[in-house]
Amino acid sequence: MNTVTIAEIASRLDLPESTVRYYRDRFSEFVPVIGKGRQRRYPEEAVEIFHTIADGLRNGQTATMVEETLGRLYPRNVETTETELAQVTAGTPQQVAQAMVQVLYQQSEEIQAMRLSLEQIKDDLDRKYEENVAVVAEAFEKLKSHMDTQDMQNARLARERDQFIVSQMRDMLQKSQQTQAQSKSWWQKWWGKNSDQASVRS
Repeated sequence: MNTVTIAEIASRLDLPESTVRYYRDRFSEFVPVIGKGRQRRYPEEAVEIFHTIADGLRNGQTATMVEETLGRLYPRNVETTETELAQVTAGTPQQVAQAMVQVLYQQSEEIQAMRLSLEQIKDDLDRKYEENVAVVAEAFEKLKSHMDTQDMQNARLARERDQFIVSQMRDMLQKSQQTQAQSKSWWQKWWGKNSDQASVRS
């Protein structure tokens, strides 16, 4: 039977070893294992089981939902904890002590795996936070640039409007003056002409 290690499974799935160990411990009843402690190996079909776990959690499923999926697809492991415990307690004090040390060592490994997994989750959250801050900052800069451009356009339109109004007022004033000059009576024109001549003579 071909077997693989945790490191090989992690490499195939492109996952940290700590994450794969956490999956193994969290869903242990579905993960087939050969041997114990550092000698543990996994049959080839275990790779697909880890792949199913990783896909489920990556797609937002809860651990309970993943367990339900695994229960439909794969058989559960048969545990012999009580038998093994009876065998251990029937041994010598040295064997019992060694068994307890092994249990503590395994628990320490599991705690370390969970700690590393939590650190990875924290790093992912920190990275996403920084990415979100960068996106918001970029959007703010774009909005500010757009508002500055709009302000410049509004100022230009205001100047053009003022120039147009002044030009129209000048045209209206000139036309009004021309109309007044044309509407003078003959005696006003004659009087104005004689007044100009008298001024010249004097």
